[in-house]
Amino acid sequence: MLTCYENTRVFTADAKAADCFVVCDDRFVFAGQAADAHAAYPDADRVDLKGLFVCPGFNDSHMHLLELGCVLTQAQLQHHTGSLEQVMLAVDQFAAEHPQEDWILGRGWNHDFFTDENRFPTREDLDAVCPDRPCLITRACGHVAIANSCALRLCGIDHAAPCVSGGTVRCGADGRPNGILEENAIALVSARIPAPDREGIKRRLLLAMETVASFGITSVQSDDFGALEVPFEEVILAYQELKSEGRMTVRVYEQCLLPTQELLERFLRAGYHTGWGDDFFRLGPLKLLTDGSLGARTAYLRAPYSDAPDSCGTAIYTQEALDSIVLTAHQAGMQIAAHAIGDGAAEAVLQAIERAQAAYPRNDARHGIVHAQILTSAQAERMSRLGMHAYIQPIFLDYDTQIVFPRIGDRALDAYPAASFSRLGVTFSGGSDCPVEPCDVMKGLQCAVTRKSVTRPAEHPYLPHEALPLSKAISCFTRDGAYASFEENVKGRIAAGYYADFTLLGIDPFETDPSWIHKIPIRAVYTGGKKVF
Repeated sequence: MLTCYENTRVFTADAKAADCFVVCDDRFVFAGQAADAHAAYPDADRVDLKGLFVCPGFNDSHMHLLELGCVLTQAQLQHHTGSLEQVMLAVDQFAAEHPQEDWILGRGWNHDFFTDENRFPTREDLDAVCPDRPCLITRACGHVAIANSCALRLCGIDHAAPCVSGGTVRCGADGRPNGILEENAIALVSARIPAPDREGIKRRLLLAMETVASFGITSVQSDDFGALEVPFEEVILAYQELKSEGRMTVRVYEQCLLPTQELLERFLRAGYHTGWGDDFFRLGPLKLLTDGSLGARTAYLRAPYSDAPDSCGTAIYTQEALDSIVLTAHQAGMQIAAHAIGDGAAEAVLQAIERAQAAYPRNDARHGIVHAQILTSAQAERMSRLGMHAYIQPIFLDYDTQIVFPRIGDRALDAYPAASFSRLGVTFSGGSDCPVEPCDVMKGLQCAVTRKSVTRPAEHPYLPHEALPLSKAISCFTRDGAYASFEENVKGRIAAGYYADFTLLGIDPFETDPSWIHKIPIRAVYTGGKKVF
């Protein structure tokens, strides 16, 4: 079927003007001037877009699709995080409205926004509102969670804190665990939460796909294997079934979280590898989590936090363990995407990649660092020499600009690079880390262009020399994301031969005040030529 979409402004990321494009089945076959399209495809059905701006479907190059689907079924604490009291009231209300739930779960609180008490919640806070069922509420970043006494008893950690590699069980003044769990310690409790069956996994994925499509997103690079206590094979099978049922509305490039040597080797023995799959679900890089978050002070720094001088954060791996798993993946031909927020974690990742490349040189491996927030210019230059990719989240500037100087002092003058990656020749793509932040691409574009918070007062931009031109920011969420998944020849452009994934915006962002970009509405979204929103 041929369809000619005309009377539009087509974003082409180059100097070529286009006011029309033609779709045949699931691919673009033409982009250019309407007169040329009419001559070449006289029998095509015509659709008048009435002057709307159209760009390639957005590509969120790092998020957690399955986790988003799970969070959407829990207490939405991000809407009630103005105070500790608000969070507890929201948990209390959710528990009252869901008497059938064996566990009370929530996500999205952030103690930096509390106006009553500037601290993490504790088990005592949760016990006051949820005393009779296990409860676990996770900070917005996902790197800290709070368990109530019922959950701690169920997991056998009510009276003494076990040692956890790459994590911490915090204790109170009485020496007993106070409910605060950091990094790998969260799994002590989350592992006991009953996991849904495959149909339940599929329902959560569909719920998440519906949400991301509403933001103009047609492709995601998603870390899903650790979202639930299920084998990674179950997640792969759930996606395969959705594809065979024709229910996939978003293309997924899976960032495969396999945190141990044993899991990685099982994955490889099963015949899985980067590139396995099809145009709707494809396995991507080995995803490694090497530190925590800046907000939780678990990002691993080379020197202590300015506002916590007794801590450098949390290193999830020893250098030896990281070197080993990176070498195994690299030697097997896997792409690698390592979460590293602190410069200490980035240093460990760079050393592991350098050693793997020295042992087994590979061209165009496209290994990368996810987040790359607290990064020195020297480290960015090493990324360039190694041909590495940076997965950045411009939307983080909405919150992090409020905390970055208190957390790390003058190191903030070298942090959250964007434009400097271009100058150094480091490829990079945009994402949201949803559900850490909403997968709101328009808000991400505005942060990338203005370097200011969208939702909080900001008199001056943060490191304005790192701002991106709007054209580059849009490319960051389209063709540059496609590059990160080795799909730059089929995705991320409105051009002949590419997937017919496109998004219609209600206002032309190039004719809008940059401070209003986040208000631009998404009018329609098409994946493979089919309308999905």
